[in-house]
Amino acid sequence: MVAYVGHAVRRGVEQASAMFVSNGNGQARIQVEVEIPTWGKFILCGTLIVFVLVLSSLEYTLKDVVATLTMVETPSAAITISPSADSEDPDAPLEKEGLLEAGPAITLVHSRPITFHIRSTLRHLTSQAGRFARWRGLVAFIFYSFTTGLTTNFLNAIVPRIVPARLMVLSAVAAILLARVHAAWTHIVISLPSTKRFYQRIPPMSSWRQLWIPAAAKASAGYVAAYVAMGFVRISQLHNIDPNDFSGYTGMQWVTLVLRVVGLFALVTFSALFVVLPATVTLTRIEASLLPEDEETIVPFDRTFGGKVVPTILGGTGCIGFVEAWRTFNWEARRRLVKLYVKIFMIMLAITLLMGNILLVEVWAILGPQLTELLANYRRS
Repeated sequence: MVAYVGHAVRRGVEQASAMFVSNGNGQARIQVEVEIPTWGKFILCGTLIVFVLVLSSLEYTLKDVVATLTMVETPSAAITISPSADSEDPDAPLEKEGLLEAGPAITLVHSRPITFHIRSTLRHLTSQAGRFARWRGLVAFIFYSFTTGLTTNFLNAIVPRIVPARLMVLSAVAAILLARVHAAWTHIVISLPSTKRFYQRIPPMSSWRQLWIPAAAKASAGYVAAYVAMGFVRISQLHNIDPNDFSGYTGMQWVTLVLRVVGLFALVTFSALFVVLPATVTLTRIEASLLPEDEETIVPFDRTFGGKVVPTILGGTGCIGFVEAWRTFNWEARRRLVKLYVKIFMIMLAITLLMGNILLVEVWAILGPQLTELLANYRRS
Protein backbone atom coordinates (compact mmCIF):
# COMPACT_ATOMS: atom_id res chain seq x y z
CA MET A 1 0.00 0.00 0.00
CA VAL A 2 2.75 2.42 0.95
CA ALA A 3 4.75 1.58 -2.18
CA TYR A 4 1.65 2.02 -4.32
CA VAL A 5 0.89 5.45 -2.83
CA GLY A 6 4.47 6.56 -3.34
CA HIS A 7 4.45 5.36 -6.93
CA ALA A 8 1.12 7.08 -7.60
CA VAL A 9 2.27 10.42 -6.18
CA ARG A 10 5.58 10.23 -8.03
CA ARG A 11 3.87 9.45 -11.32
CA GLY A 12 1.42 12.28 -10.74
CA VAL A 13 4.18 14.82 -10.21
CA GLU A 14 6.12 13.51 -13.19
CA GLN A 15 3.07 13.73 -15.41
CA ALA A 16 2.52 17.30 -14.26
CA SER A 17 6.10 18.20 -15.10
CA ALA A 18 5.75 16.50 -18.48
CA MET A 19 2.67 18.60 -19.25
CA PHE A 20 4.06 21.93 -18.17
CA VAL A 21 7.71 21.69 -19.28
CA SER A 22 8.43 21.35 -23.03
CA ASN A 23 11.51 21.53 -25.22
CA GLY A 24 12.05 23.52 -28.38
CA ASN A 25 10.25 20.96 -30.55
CA GLY A 26 7.07 21.29 -28.50
CA GLN A 27 7.40 17.76 -27.14
CA ALA A 28 6.90 17.15 -23.44
CA ARG A 29 9.92 16.02 -21.44
CA ILE A 30 10.51 15.49 -17.72
CA GLN A 31 13.25 17.68 -16.24
CA VAL A 32 12.72 16.90 -12.56
CA GLU A 33 13.39 13.48 -11.08
CA VAL A 34 11.05 13.09 -8.12
CA GLU A 35 12.15 10.97 -5.17
CA ILE A 36 9.72 10.48 -2.27
CA PRO A 37 11.29 9.35 1.02
CA THR A 38 9.87 6.34 2.83
CA TRP A 39 8.56 8.39 5.74
CA GLY A 40 6.73 10.61 3.25
CA LYS A 41 5.07 7.58 1.69
CA PHE A 42 3.82 6.49 5.12
CA ILE A 43 2.40 9.95 5.81
CA LEU A 44 0.63 10.13 2.45
CA CYS A 45 -0.66 6.58 2.84
CA GLY A 46 -2.05 7.31 6.30
CA THR A 47 -3.70 10.51 5.11
CA LEU A 48 -5.37 8.72 2.20
CA ILE A 49 -6.64 5.96 4.49
CA VAL A 50 -8.11 8.51 6.89
CA PHE A 51 -9.58 10.41 3.95
CA VAL A 52 -11.32 7.29 2.59
CA LEU A 53 -12.61 6.25 6.02
CA VAL A 54 -14.00 9.70 6.82
CA LEU A 55 -15.72 10.09 3.46
CA SER A 56 -17.12 6.54 3.55
CA SER A 57 -18.41 7.01 7.08
CA LEU A 58 -20.09 10.32 6.26
CA GLU A 59 -21.58 8.95 3.06
CA TYR A 60 -23.08 5.94 4.81
CA THR A 61 -24.38 7.90 7.79
CA LEU A 62 -25.93 10.72 5.79
CA LYS A 63 -26.80 9.30 2.36
CA ASP A 64 -27.93 5.88 3.55
CA VAL A 65 -29.08 5.99 7.20
CA VAL A 66 -30.39 9.56 7.57
CA ALA A 67 -31.88 9.65 4.06
CA THR A 68 -33.67 6.34 4.62
CA LEU A 69 -35.21 7.61 7.84
CA THR A 70 -36.30 10.77 6.04
CA MET A 71 -38.06 8.68 3.39
CA VAL A 72 -40.15 6.73 5.90
CA GLU A 73 -40.88 9.25 8.66
CA THR A 74 -44.47 10.34 9.10
CA PRO A 75 -44.47 13.54 11.18
CA SER A 76 -46.60 13.03 14.27
CA ALA A 77 -49.42 15.35 15.27
CA ALA A 78 -50.17 16.33 18.84
CA ILE A 79 -53.68 16.99 20.12
CA THR A 80 -53.94 19.79 22.68
CA ILE A 81 -57.07 20.31 24.73
CA SER A 82 -57.63 23.72 26.26
CA PRO A 83 -60.55 24.43 28.61
CA SER A 84 -63.15 26.97 27.61
CA ALA A 85 -63.36 30.38 29.27
CA ASP A 86 -66.59 29.46 31.07
CA SER A 87 -65.22 26.22 32.47
CA GLU A 88 -62.42 28.12 34.19
CA ASP A 89 -64.98 30.06 36.28
CA PRO A 90 -66.78 27.66 38.66
CA ASP A 91 -69.29 30.35 39.73
CA ALA A 92 -70.42 31.14 36.18
CA PRO A 93 -74.15 30.39 35.66
CA LEU A 94 -74.98 27.40 33.48
CA GLU A 95 -77.25 27.78 30.52
CA LYS A 96 -78.87 24.85 28.76
CA GLU A 97 -78.26 26.39 25.34
CA GLY A 98 -74.56 26.82 25.99
CA LEU A 99 -73.74 23.43 27.41
CA LEU A 100 -72.65 22.01 24.07
CA GLU A 101 -70.75 25.11 23.00
CA ALA A 102 -68.92 25.46 26.31
CA GLY A 103 -66.79 22.34 25.88
CA PRO A 104 -62.98 22.36 25.72
CA ALA A 105 -61.23 23.54 22.57
CA ILE A 106 -59.36 20.77 20.71
CA THR A 107 -56.37 21.82 18.58
CA LEU A 108 -54.34 19.61 16.24
CA VAL A 109 -50.69 20.70 16.21
CA HIS A 110 -48.25 19.19 13.71
CA SER A 111 -44.81 18.77 15.26
CA ARG A 112 -41.56 19.31 13.37
CA PRO A 113 -40.20 16.08 11.86
CA ILE A 114 -37.23 14.49 13.59
CA THR A 115 -35.40 14.36 10.24
CA PHE A 116 -35.89 18.08 9.62
CA HIS A 117 -32.20 18.64 10.49
CA ILE A 118 -29.25 16.27 10.24
CA ARG A 119 -28.14 17.11 13.76
CA SER A 120 -31.55 16.40 15.29
CA THR A 121 -31.71 13.08 13.43
CA LEU A 122 -28.32 11.98 14.73
CA ARG A 123 -29.20 13.05 18.28
CA HIS A 124 -32.42 11.05 18.10
CA LEU A 125 -30.56 8.01 16.75
CA THR A 126 -28.01 8.18 19.54
CA SER A 127 -30.66 8.52 22.24
CA GLN A 128 -32.68 5.59 20.91
CA ALA A 129 -30.00 3.15 19.75
CA GLY A 130 -26.67 4.15 21.29
CA ARG A 131 -23.63 6.10 20.13
CA PHE A 132 -22.94 3.75 17.21
CA ALA A 133 -26.46 4.12 15.81
CA ARG A 134 -25.29 6.35 12.96
CA TRP A 135 -23.59 3.29 11.47
CA ARG A 136 -26.50 0.91 12.14
CA GLY A 137 -26.90 -1.78 9.54
CA LEU A 138 -23.33 -1.37 8.27
CA VAL A 139 -22.55 -5.09 8.34
CA ALA A 140 -25.74 -5.86 6.42
CA PHE A 141 -24.94 -3.09 3.93
CA ILE A 142 -21.44 -4.48 3.33
CA PHE A 143 -22.88 -7.97 2.87
CA TYR A 144 -25.47 -6.69 0.39
CA SER A 145 -22.85 -4.72 -1.56
CA PHE A 146 -20.49 -7.70 -1.64
CA THR A 147 -23.15 -10.15 -2.81
CA THR A 148 -24.41 -7.66 -5.38
CA GLY A 149 -20.90 -7.37 -6.79
CA LEU A 150 -20.52 -11.15 -6.97
CA THR A 151 -23.91 -11.57 -8.61
CA THR A 152 -23.24 -8.83 -11.15
CA ASN A 153 -19.83 -10.29 -12.05
CA PHE A 154 -21.37 -13.74 -12.46
CA LEU A 155 -24.12 -12.37 -14.72
CA ASN A 156 -21.52 -10.37 -16.64
CA ALA A 157 -19.72 -13.61 -17.48
CA ILE A 158 -22.79 -15.44 -18.81
CA VAL A 159 -24.92 -12.70 -20.41
CA PRO A 160 -24.02 -12.08 -24.09
CA ARG A 161 -22.45 -8.75 -24.99
CA ILE A 162 -25.10 -8.08 -27.61
CA VAL A 163 -27.85 -7.55 -25.01
CA PRO A 164 -29.13 -3.93 -25.29
CA ALA A 165 -28.48 -1.71 -22.25
CA ARG A 166 -26.47 -4.59 -20.82
CA LEU A 167 -25.21 -2.85 -17.67
CA MET A 168 -28.71 -1.74 -16.74
CA VAL A 169 -30.08 -5.23 -17.27
CA LEU A 170 -27.34 -6.83 -15.15
CA SER A 171 -27.87 -4.34 -12.34
CA ALA A 172 -31.65 -4.84 -12.41
CA VAL A 173 -31.40 -8.63 -12.34
CA ALA A 174 -28.93 -8.55 -9.43
CA ALA A 175 -31.22 -6.18 -7.51
CA ILE A 176 -34.21 -8.47 -8.13
CA LEU A 177 -32.36 -11.54 -6.88
CA LEU A 178 -31.19 -9.74 -3.71
CA ALA A 179 -34.32 -7.65 -3.09
CA ARG A 180 -35.14 -9.40 0.19
CA VAL A 181 -31.59 -8.85 1.48
CA HIS A 182 -31.85 -5.11 0.79
CA ALA A 183 -35.23 -5.05 2.55
CA ALA A 184 -33.61 -6.61 5.61
CA TRP A 185 -31.03 -3.80 5.66
CA THR A 186 -33.82 -1.22 5.46
CA HIS A 187 -35.64 -2.87 8.36
CA ILE A 188 -32.48 -2.73 10.48
CA VAL A 189 -32.03 0.97 9.75
CA ILE A 190 -35.60 2.10 10.44
CA SER A 191 -36.43 -0.09 13.45
CA LEU A 192 -35.45 0.01 17.10
CA PRO A 193 -32.53 -2.21 18.15
CA SER A 194 -33.34 -5.92 18.03
CA THR A 195 -31.67 -9.11 19.20
CA LYS A 196 -32.42 -10.82 15.88
CA ARG A 197 -29.57 -11.81 13.60
CA PHE A 198 -29.31 -10.27 10.14
CA TYR A 199 -30.49 -13.41 8.36
CA GLN A 200 -33.51 -13.50 10.68
CA ARG A 201 -34.52 -10.02 9.48
CA ILE A 202 -34.83 -11.11 5.85
CA PRO A 203 -38.52 -10.98 4.83
CA PRO A 204 -40.23 -14.25 3.81
CA MET A 205 -40.15 -15.45 0.22
CA SER A 206 -43.75 -14.33 -0.29
CA SER A 207 -42.65 -10.67 0.02
CA TRP A 208 -40.55 -11.00 -3.14
CA ARG A 209 -43.69 -10.37 -5.22
CA GLN A 210 -43.96 -6.86 -3.79
CA LEU A 211 -40.23 -6.15 -3.92
CA TRP A 212 -38.92 -7.22 -7.31
CA ILE A 213 -40.50 -4.45 -9.40
CA PRO A 214 -39.39 -1.51 -7.19
CA ALA A 215 -35.96 -3.12 -6.75
CA ALA A 216 -35.51 -3.35 -10.51
CA ALA A 217 -36.79 0.21 -10.99
CA LYS A 218 -34.38 1.60 -8.42
CA ALA A 219 -31.40 -0.26 -9.88
CA SER A 220 -32.29 0.86 -13.41
CA ALA A 221 -33.10 4.50 -12.63
CA GLY A 222 -29.49 5.65 -12.48
CA TYR A 223 -28.64 3.99 -15.79
CA VAL A 224 -31.71 5.47 -17.45
CA ALA A 225 -30.64 8.94 -16.31
CA ALA A 226 -27.08 8.30 -17.54
CA TYR A 227 -28.25 7.03 -20.94
CA VAL A 228 -30.51 10.07 -21.39
CA ALA A 229 -27.63 12.41 -20.49
CA MET A 230 -25.24 10.65 -22.89
CA GLY A 231 -27.86 10.86 -25.63
CA PHE A 232 -28.19 14.61 -25.07
CA VAL A 233 -24.40 14.99 -25.19
CA ARG A 234 -24.25 13.27 -28.56
CA ILE A 235 -27.23 15.11 -30.02
CA SER A 236 -25.87 18.48 -28.90
CA GLN A 237 -22.34 17.55 -30.08
CA LEU A 238 -20.84 18.35 -26.69
CA HIS A 239 -18.52 15.35 -27.00
CA ASN A 240 -16.87 16.91 -30.06
CA ILE A 241 -15.87 20.17 -28.38
CA ASP A 242 -12.14 20.92 -28.48
CA PRO A 243 -10.96 23.28 -25.70
CA ASN A 244 -8.16 24.47 -27.99
CA ASP A 245 -10.79 26.09 -30.26
CA PHE A 246 -12.23 28.34 -27.53
CA SER A 247 -9.93 31.24 -28.44
CA GLY A 248 -11.57 31.50 -31.87
CA TYR A 249 -15.19 31.31 -30.68
CA THR A 250 -17.57 34.09 -31.72
CA GLY A 251 -20.21 35.53 -29.42
CA MET A 252 -22.95 33.34 -30.89
CA GLN A 253 -20.82 30.22 -30.51
CA TRP A 254 -20.26 31.01 -26.85
CA VAL A 255 -23.99 31.52 -26.32
CA THR A 256 -24.76 28.22 -28.03
CA LEU A 257 -22.14 26.41 -25.95
CA VAL A 258 -23.48 27.85 -22.69
CA LEU A 259 -27.05 26.92 -23.62
CA ARG A 260 -26.03 23.35 -24.37
CA VAL A 261 -24.12 23.01 -21.09
CA VAL A 262 -27.02 24.52 -19.12
CA GLY A 263 -29.39 22.16 -20.91
CA LEU A 264 -27.26 19.21 -19.90
CA PHE A 265 -27.25 20.25 -16.24
CA ALA A 266 -31.00 20.85 -16.36
CA LEU A 267 -31.56 17.40 -17.84
CA VAL A 268 -29.37 15.75 -15.20
CA THR A 269 -31.22 17.61 -12.43
CA PHE A 270 -34.60 16.68 -13.91
CA SER A 271 -33.57 13.00 -14.12
CA ALA A 272 -32.36 13.02 -10.52
CA LEU A 273 -35.55 14.60 -9.19
CA PHE A 274 -38.13 12.79 -11.30
CA VAL A 275 -36.49 9.44 -12.10
CA VAL A 276 -33.83 8.45 -9.55
CA LEU A 277 -35.42 10.02 -6.47
CA PRO A 278 -38.93 8.55 -6.94
CA ALA A 279 -37.48 5.10 -7.63
CA THR A 280 -35.35 5.23 -4.47
CA VAL A 281 -38.17 6.51 -2.26
CA THR A 282 -40.66 4.00 -3.67
CA LEU A 283 -38.41 1.03 -2.91
CA THR A 284 -37.63 2.24 0.61
CA ARG A 285 -41.26 2.88 1.53
CA ILE A 286 -42.43 -0.46 0.14
CA GLU A 287 -39.72 -2.20 2.16
CA ALA A 288 -40.77 -0.24 5.24
CA SER A 289 -44.39 -1.34 4.79
CA LEU A 290 -43.19 -4.97 5.06
CA LEU A 291 -41.69 -4.38 8.52
CA PRO A 292 -43.12 -7.02 10.90
CA GLU A 293 -45.86 -5.82 13.25
CA ASP A 294 -43.86 -6.79 16.34
CA GLU A 295 -41.05 -4.35 15.49
CA GLU A 296 -41.22 -0.64 16.31
CA THR A 297 -39.70 2.05 14.10
CA ILE A 298 -37.10 4.46 15.39
CA VAL A 299 -38.94 7.45 13.87
CA PRO A 300 -42.73 8.01 13.65
CA PHE A 301 -44.10 5.91 10.82
CA ASP A 302 -47.67 5.43 9.63
CA ARG A 303 -47.89 1.76 8.70
CA THR A 304 -51.26 2.31 7.02
CA PHE A 305 -49.89 5.08 4.75
CA GLY A 306 -52.98 7.18 5.31
CA GLY A 307 -55.30 4.18 4.99
CA LYS A 308 -53.83 2.97 1.70
CA VAL A 309 -52.57 -0.32 3.16
CA VAL A 310 -55.09 -3.06 3.87
CA PRO A 311 -53.88 -5.57 6.48
CA THR A 312 -53.57 -9.22 5.49
CA ILE A 313 -56.13 -10.25 8.13
CA LEU A 314 -58.68 -8.15 6.27
CA GLY A 315 -57.86 -9.69 2.91
CA GLY A 316 -55.28 -7.11 1.78
CA THR A 317 -51.62 -7.45 0.86
CA GLY A 318 -50.36 -5.67 3.98
CA CYS A 319 -48.00 -3.70 1.72
CA ILE A 320 -48.19 -0.32 0.01
CA GLY A 321 -48.55 -0.40 -3.76
CA PHE A 322 -45.87 0.70 -6.22
CA VAL A 323 -47.63 3.92 -7.26
CA GLU A 324 -49.08 4.77 -3.84
CA ALA A 325 -45.66 4.49 -2.19
CA TRP A 326 -44.57 7.64 -4.03
CA ARG A 327 -47.92 9.43 -3.93
CA THR A 328 -48.14 9.16 -0.14
CA PHE A 329 -44.73 10.81 0.14
CA ASN A 330 -46.08 14.36 0.23
CA TRP A 331 -44.45 17.50 -1.12
CA GLU A 332 -43.25 18.66 2.29
CA ALA A 333 -41.37 15.38 2.73
CA ARG A 334 -40.00 15.60 -0.81
CA ARG A 335 -38.64 19.09 -0.19
CA ARG A 336 -37.11 17.92 3.08
CA LEU A 337 -35.39 15.03 1.30
CA VAL A 338 -34.06 17.21 -1.53
CA LYS A 339 -32.69 19.71 1.01
CA LEU A 340 -30.99 16.82 2.79
CA TYR A 341 -29.26 15.69 -0.41
CA VAL A 342 -28.09 19.26 -1.08
CA LYS A 343 -26.65 19.44 2.45
CA ILE A 344 -24.94 16.08 1.97
CA PHE A 345 -23.36 17.27 -1.28
CA MET A 346 -22.06 20.45 0.36
CA ILE A 347 -20.66 18.55 3.34
CA MET A 348 -18.92 15.98 1.15
CA LEU A 349 -17.53 18.73 -1.10
CA ALA A 350 -16.18 20.67 1.88
CA ILE A 351 -14.51 17.57 3.35
CA THR A 352 -13.00 16.69 -0.03
CA LEU A 353 -11.58 20.19 -0.51
CA LEU A 354 -10.17 20.19 3.02
CA MET A 355 -8.48 16.83 2.58
CA GLY A 356 -7.18 17.86 -0.85
CA ASN A 357 -5.52 20.91 0.66
CA ILE A 358 -4.04 18.77 3.43
CA LEU A 359 -2.56 16.42 0.82
CA LEU A 360 -1.10 19.36 -1.11
CA VAL A 361 0.54 20.70 2.05
CA GLU A 362 1.97 17.26 2.81
CA VAL A 363 3.35 16.88 -0.71
CA TRP A 364 4.96 20.32 -0.42
CA ALA A 365 6.47 19.45 2.98
CA ILE A 366 7.73 16.03 1.80
CA LEU A 367 9.17 17.02 -1.59
CA GLY A 368 10.65 20.30 -0.40
CA PRO A 369 13.29 21.59 -2.88
CA GLN A 370 12.14 19.13 -5.57
CA LEU A 371 8.71 20.74 -5.71
CA THR A 372 10.30 24.22 -5.72
CA GLU A 373 12.51 23.22 -8.65
CA LEU A 374 9.53 21.79 -10.52
CA LEU A 375 7.55 25.02 -10.08
CA ALA A 376 10.58 27.07 -11.13
CA ASN A 377 10.91 25.06 -14.35
CA TYR A 378 7.21 25.58 -15.00
CA ARG A 379 7.54 29.36 -14.66
CA ARG A 380 10.49 29.42 -17.09
CA SER A 381 8.66 27.36 -19.71
